[in-house]
Order: sequence, then C-alpha cells, then structure tokens
Amino acid sequence: MVLRVVHSGTGLIGRATLDGILNHPELELVGMYVQSPEKIGKDAGTFIGREATGVRTTNNWDELLDLAPDCLSYQSNSIARELDAANDVCRFLESGVNAVTASVFAWGYPPDVPAEFAHVHEACARGNSSAFFSGSDPGWATTDLAIAALRMADEVECVRVCELGYWGGYEAEYVCREYFGFGQKPGFEPVLVKGGFLRQMWEPTLRELCDAMGVDIEDWNTVYETDSLDHDIETGFGTVHAGTASVVRFELQALNGGRPVAVVEHVDRVGMGSGPQWKGPFGPEVFAFRIEVEGNPSFTLEHQVSAPSAASDGTARTGNSRHFAFITAGKSTAMPLVNAIPAVCAAGPGLLGPRDVGHPVSRNVRRAH
Repeated sequence: MVLRVVHSGTGLIGRATLDGILNHPELELVGMYVQSPEKIGKDAGTFIGREATGVRTTNNWDELLDLAPDCLSYQSNSIARELDAANDVCRFLESGVNAVTASVFAWGYPPDVPAEFAHVHEACARGNSSAFFSGSDPGWATTDLAIAALRMADEVECVRVCELGYWGGYEAEYVCREYFGFGQKPGFEPVLVKGGFLRQMWEPTLRELCDAMGVDIEDWNTVYETDSLDHDIETGFGTVHAGTASVVRFELQALNGGRPVAVVEHVDRVGMGSGPQWKGPFGPEVFAFRIEVEGNPSFTLEHQVSAPSAASDGTARTGNSRHFAFITAGKSTAMPLVNAIPAVCAAGPGLLGPRDVGHPVSRNVRRAH
C-alpha cells in the first residue's frame, strides 16, 4: 500500500527528507507546506533540483489536512519557535494523521516530555495516531548507532556520542552566531549555554541512552569552549573574522556517581584547520558522527557521509566538495525518518522513541533492469 505524505521544510533537513520521500517506492507526496511568501505556489521538485512533481506548495494547513494524508513529515525550522512547531504537528495528530519530525526536540524522550509539550500525548490519543521524533543531531547516529554499539559492550564506563562537523556551508546566520557562537569574540556566551538550549536539545538523547543502560542520571555538567584562526574566512552565513570563534567545542555530560556516564560532544568547525587540538573525522570526509564506548573493552564506531560524485542525472558535481558533503550529511537525519514512515503508520497510537519503531531500512534499492 502506498502511503500519502504531506511535507513541511525546505532547509537542509527538509530538502533531504523531501528527496527521500520522492525516492521511496511506498510513499507518495501529496502536499507541501511553506511559510515564506516567495515559496508559495512552486512545484515541490524545484526545492531540490528535480523535475516537476505536480505538487504545488501552500501556506494553508487546512488545505493540506483536507488531502487526508496518512503521514505528516514535519522538518520545518523550530529554533525560537519550538512550541509553535509542536502545535503544528499536534494539529495533524488530533485529526488522525501520523507524523515524523526532527524538529520538536522536547519529544526526544517519550516517557518524560516537558509539561508545555506534553499535549502530544492527548493529541495522539484523540486522533488514534502516532508521532515519531528521531532524536537530536541527527538522531540515528547519536541514538540508534550508540545503542547498537552498546550491544557489543561488556563493562561500560561512559558512552560518548560525537558530532565532528564542518559547518562552513551552513547558511542560518542567527543560529550559527547567536546560538552556537561562531564569529564571536572570546568570552561570548551563546544561547546554547546561557539560554539552556544545550540541555533542551541533547538531554533527551542522553536520557534515552541511560535508560537503555539502566543507569540513573544524578546530575548534569556542561562544557563550552572555542578557538580561532589568524585570518578571515568566508562561510555560508557570512565572514568569520580572524580572532573570533571558527571552531566550537561543547559537551553535555550525564553524571552518575559524580562522573560522566553518557556524553554528547560536538566539535564543529567553519574553518578547516581550526582547533587542531580537538577531535576531527578520521577521514577522508569532513563531517562525521562518532560513538566512543569507554570501558572494558573500549571501542569506537564512526559514521561518515560521502559527498556524491555526480548529480541524480549523472552529471558531474562542480563547486565546493565540502559544501556537498555538508548537504549530503542531511541524509543522516532525513532517511531514518523517511524509512520509518510505514512503521509509524502501522504502530499503535502515541509518541514513539527510537526503540519503538524497530529497524526500518531503505526500500529504494537499485535493481538490475
């Protein structure tokens, strides 16, 4: 049975998800939501450089609900509008439409959703629907891959989930400068730290991992530090000047017995060569997710996404390979959501976590003709 999908989101993750939906043999794109006036009325394919799909964008949620979709793919930006994003999704859930999203971070640990976001449970019950949030940055690589790694562990002292990323292609200036601190002078305290965003974003990931290990979290600790280059660099969100932050390193640590038992660690760079004292991908790619299990034995898994050597029509890629690697890394977040849609639609009502959807895999397999 082909499932009818409405999609929202034209950013990095939104475009990667849209592409995955169009590629999936068991999904049909029937509608697409956009917010910006200049994007209304365009064919969905134009946002990812594909041929016309016949699906025109709208900024009217009612029109999309009237299409009676089976599932909503909600990947719209939720930074500084987290509750609005949750309300957008809950409107569909109440109407009996299932949903997958990477946008509502507060839903990352279903057993304990913050009170202002907990109406998702009532929405699912009212609509007999299911919602799935895949986890933070990018979900699969920081939750599912970590849980898979723990299956081959014996004694565990700490599990560490790392993003080692090149952010030079990212275009969201406010997020990069104000939330994460890129391009800021030493001593700047970003929203990530002072606004509690770090815990809001990544606490659910660590709670999911500690729950899987049967470990209580007794306290939390955060680390934030930056480094710079001695020359200006150009990024997708503008110039980062010499002496300002061109690499950001932070940790959120879940503590038990006064020591970290699970850690989210980011080392994100907008300038290659920044912060050589800190971790980077093993190579050859510039964006990687790494799982480090410290214990007996200790071991490491690293997930890298390669930039495509050719476009979907077979023509060679041109331009900045680092930019293409960054864009392609969006698939690490997008495809676990896309591939989970059939399982989410088949599940019982409620908010689902990574361990609730099984292990859905790609059905878009290239076959010999």
